[in-house]
Amino acid sequence: MNEVEPLIPILQSQVIPCWERFGTDRLAVTAKTLKQFQEQSPPEMIRTSVKKRIGKRVTSRGRRGFNNTSPYKESWPEDDQAVFRYPALIFIVSGQADFHIADYVIHCPAGHFLFFSQGVPRSIGSRPHLEGDLAAQRECSILWFFAPPGTNSVTAYVCHSEADRHWSEGYHVVSRPDVLHFYKALSQEIEEGGEFVELCFSSFVKYFLRELQRGQFYHMGSVSPPNLQQSTASPIEEARQYIQTHLNQQLTAERVAAQVYMSRSNFLRHWSHESEESLLEFITRHRMEEAGRLLRQGYWSIERICRFTGLRPTQFRAQFKKCFGVSPSEFHKETSLPSKMRRN
Repeated sequence: MNEVEPLIPILQSQVIPCWERFGTDRLAVTAKTLKQFQEQSPPEMIRTSVKKRIGKRVTSRGRRGFNNTSPYKESWPEDDQAVFRYPALIFIVSGQADFHIADYVIHCPAGHFLFFSQGVPRSIGSRPHLEGDLAAQRECSILWFFAPPGTNSVTAYVCHSEADRHWSEGYHVVSRPDVLHFYKALSQEIEEGGEFVELCFSSFVKYFLRELQRGQFYHMGSVSPPNLQQSTASPIEEARQYIQTHLNQQLTAERVAAQVYMSRSNFLRHWSHESEESLLEFITRHRMEEAGRLLRQGYWSIERICRFTGLRPTQFRAQFKKCFGVSPSEFHKETSLPSKMRRN
């Protein structure tokens, strides 16, 4: 490449050094109410103010985006606000950026990170990210990261607001499976308040930077370079992978669909087209296969295996007997016999 991609110096000179120095001390996470946001003790330089919505809520059915699904669950067009189906992570490159979140505004200065949680109304971005009496005299630049539904990729771009003007630079799309993996792991850790946020962020941003430096990306709307390594996993395959690594959780259709950024109905429709067994059958089969494997090893108690497979004891025993024809204790007794006795 003849020119240095503009995202590379931003990542190298601002994003990575800022994260390495401050980490989560410079990270805020949106919440459904101002009270909930303040209870999280956001960074001291981030301020908030009250701003009620004035428009009516609209169920977003008309607009279609990635994976032929509306990017919004619902929106407030008059307020330039919507509930997106997927989260986003931003870094304030310069200036102060203001975001209308639910019924309040977050005033976020340069050198800070903000994570837009799923299910929390936020700015759509069709207007400048500037609020207040001095908005006409201010400007800001923001680096965005998000994983568009159904694309198996992570997208990054920079948008700019200056007085009443708002525009963005080209989208940089990276389709490496490891980059997508670290981004999703980061999003989940932030959403759940996990202990590995800093580790996941460092891994994600360094992998993303590496792909930019190698030229392994493309601009949204352009033809992908011949050497671009793209993921071939469909959203349903991603859902299968998620289920297999989260058997201990409550795996409802809505929750699994949210992990691949699809609506529940659209997800189930795609699942039925790509799978010979129902979602419940798939989840149950993998829970029982894992339970059988753990019982054969003989190290875990049945109670612990119940927790690992996300089932109550009565559910576990009923499903296990239906699958294997014997109770868990009988299965354990039979399969944990010494190998010499089993051969005889």
